Amino acid sequence: MSVTGVPVVVLDFRDGGDVPADGAALRRSIGGRLPDSGRADAGDLRFLVIDEPDGLTAHAEAYELVTATPTLGSVRLLCLVVGDLAASRHRSAPRADTGPYPEGAGRRLRLASALQSSGTGVLWAADPLAGHDPRTADPAAETEAALGSLTELLRVPEIFDEVLSELRDAPVPAAALSLRVLEHDLSAAVRESAWSAALARFAGGEAPVTAPPSAQDLPAGIAALLGAAPEQSATSLLRPGGPSDAARRTAARALDELEAARARLDASAALLTGRGAAGQVPRAVERAVDALRRYRELVAGVLRDSGSPGVPPGDALARLADAGVEVPAPGHRSAGGGTDDGLQRCAAEMLAAGLPLRAAAARLSALAERVAPVPAASGLRDLDRVCSEASLRRVSTGAPLYFARARAGDLGLTAAASFLSALWPWPGTLLVLVTAAVFFLGGALATAAHPGRTAGGRTHRADAARAAALLLGTAAAMGVGRLVTVPREAALAGVLLGVAGSVLCVTAWWRRGMADWWDATGTAELAARLTGVDAVLADALRRQWWAAEERTRCADGARTLAAVLRGAALEAEGGHVTADVPRGPGDGPAGPEDWADPDWDTSWADTSWDGGGDAGRADRPWAASGPHGTTAGGEPAAAGGPSGPPARPRGAPAADPPWLDRGAGDGGPDLVPTLVADLADATVDALRRYAGTADGARGAGGAPTTLETAVSRAIAAARLHLRDNGVVPAPSFARRDRLRGDPTTLLGIGAQRVREVLGTGTDQGGPLLLCPPAQLSLLSRDPAEARSIAFAPQAVRTVVDVRPGGPAHGAVPGPMVWTASGRFAGTLRLIPLRAGVVESVRVRTWADDTAHPGRDHGSAPGPGQERAPR
Repeated sequence: MSVTGVPVVVLDFRDGGDVPADGAALRRSIGGRLPDSGRADAGDLRFLVIDEPDGLTAHAEAYELVTATPTLGSVRLLCLVVGDLAASRHRSAPRADTGPYPEGAGRRLRLASALQSSGTGVLWAADPLAGHDPRTADPAAETEAALGSLTELLRVPEIFDEVLSELRDAPVPAAALSLRVLEHDLSAAVRESAWSAALARFAGGEAPVTAPPSAQDLPAGIAALLGAAPEQSATSLLRPGGPSDAARRTAARALDELEAARARLDASAALLTGRGAAGQVPRAVERAVDALRRYRELVAGVLRDSGSPGVPPGDALARLADAGVEVPAPGHRSAGGGTDDGLQRCAAEMLAAGLPLRAAAARLSALAERVAPVPAASGLRDLDRVCSEASLRRVSTGAPLYFARARAGDLGLTAAASFLSALWPWPGTLLVLVTAAVFFLGGALATAAHPGRTAGGRTHRADAARAAALLLGTAAAMGVGRLVTVPREAALAGVLLGVAGSVLCVTAWWRRGMADWWDATGTAELAARLTGVDAVLADALRRQWWAAEERTRCADGARTLAAVLRGAALEAEGGHVTADVPRGPGDGPAGPEDWADPDWDTSWADTSWDGGGDAGRADRPWAASGPHGTTAGGEPAAAGGPSGPPARPRGAPAADPPWLDRGAGDGGPDLVPTLVADLADATVDALRRYAGTADGARGAGGAPTTLETAVSRAIAAARLHLRDNGVVPAPSFARRDRLRGDPTTLLGIGAQRVREVLGTGTDQGGPLLLCPPAQLSLLSRDPAEARSIAFAPQAVRTVVDVRPGGPAHGAVPGPMVWTASGRFAGTLRLIPLRAGVVESVRVRTWADDTAHPGRDHGSAPGPGQERAPR
């Protein structure tokens, strides 16, 4: 786990609400603030405890519990003490057995032994406002708002660690605080508007169901389910000897018989020998139609009875078995992490590609429709299309046979044959009668061999038109004979050609007429209809039963994921993402390996101090500080800053403390696109984490138990990052290959103000001391003991030339701290308390104290008692 990965846990001991009664209560409190606190790799723990001077001894047992928290790493504790040290005199009375307090004991910071270890430090902020305007209507609210801003600053892990390091090296274990801070961030209104716009764009508009993702964009296991199933013929699905198999075999035999009769009648010799075969055709057609109808009805019953919605699988299989039908072999086994993981990876890739939530959900819905098993009853429509009852009723042998037609081509051939036959000079011209006899005899034979004659089918021969064509051809030949002398050899050849041509025409017309007749009767389609019924049966069974379990799981998973994305889009569009999750004091964003805890609040914070840890306690009064603050050099500072705020009515938003300057930006051109990309990256990371979490491990150590929770936490994490760290630094879940804009394009403000707050050397712009003038005597006057810490966001490091400290600041410059958070920049000074002010005491429990159960009270060490070592 990274150094800054674990957020700082803030506990407020001032009203006793966060004071743990025992170790179990403390673990519950930590668990509500650190999602991974129950994990073995929780690592270092950071605690920022807010307390009053009396509580440093009164809550000694609580501090011991905190410093002894079980963890594989170390426990670091920074105590922020708020209030006047003089108030401690009125909070605790001396015990009779310990004697009166020594002179000046009321102006001492008395530390219990648990606060003397090397991993602890104490900051004293007597006046978080660094002076306040006496005209302010509600000073307590302003003080709490200033304390909230100070808490937000100290919660930055890098600043927390550096402050604790400086306190550990100081000669005394406590120091007063002096600071000047620039909040380099968006204004609250701009941030809320940008976040709303990003949510709306990330949610996307209503998207119709589109084509599913292509096979190359899907994991191999899902792509196989989306592709074509293995082809299986209907005969392989029919149990030999079963009802379906018997019906199909009967239909196939009838069609074979009909096909054999057709083959005999289609031959040219059928004009002479096909009369008997023609008489069998009507009965063969009737048998074929009846057999095909019975097979079709049986298949329709199988599809309807076994594949209707709502039929249990067991009943469906029983009905298939009764009909002699077997389901297709499974033929598919998914490999790897299963379809759920593959779907989540698929959704993650779509979101990473910039697809809005609703568009991704639409594609997942389309995928579900494509991959889901389809009830076999849906094949009834296909069955009606390939072999309807109406189409079977239209099959009839009563169709007319068009042997010859009165068309130009047919008549031209007839005239040409008669012309060639009549070229022989008279009386050889009479040989044309042979050709005419062939034509008319062929028509008579066609009428006799017409398969539908017994069913009333007529034979069209066009006798009159053909007779006219014969006469025309003969007259033309006789006219040619009168004009020229035709050699006998040519005339004989003409006669032979005419007769042969007439024979060829008659046979061609018969074959053509029979082909047209078969088409007109509909019998030519019967074999195709049988094949279509087989295909419908095989396809319907394949779509319902092939890899049914995996396809059902995949479809359900796709629908569930689509519903999750649509729900997230709906909540995002309405601005209600995790808005019902309260945030406790001190909760912070998850680290790089974790998501925001479900107990964290995601509602926008109080604009008075931008959502600091104790905004909910702003109505609690506390010991007010003096009317003036001081600068780092000990000079009084004007109330509320250089000019002081005007008088405000009670209930108005609290003003910022004078040490805090909000450099609020109005947002740059990259702001909303960057937030949209952050939302997508957070959701993608959540989907990948959820997909990589074993079912047994979900819910352990704060891991999300449902996909909805994972996505909701992801969007909440993006929101918390924006609130706690700003938009400038890249969140931990952002893709490493993404280019992020600079502060100018994101915030709309440059880094000049950061340079000013870090490089100023004037007392006017220097840090303000959070200590009233009346208690300046408690601070060390040795400038060499003061320590200066400069800090700024890592995102502006390349554009800021930093020289921490300055000649007029009167403190030893410390290291420059670059923070992952992009919100704060400035200088923080630690001024140690002078020797004798910090007192180490041994604490024991007063058994007779019932006013504050669960709290320990300190006592000054009596004669012979040793102070706890530092």
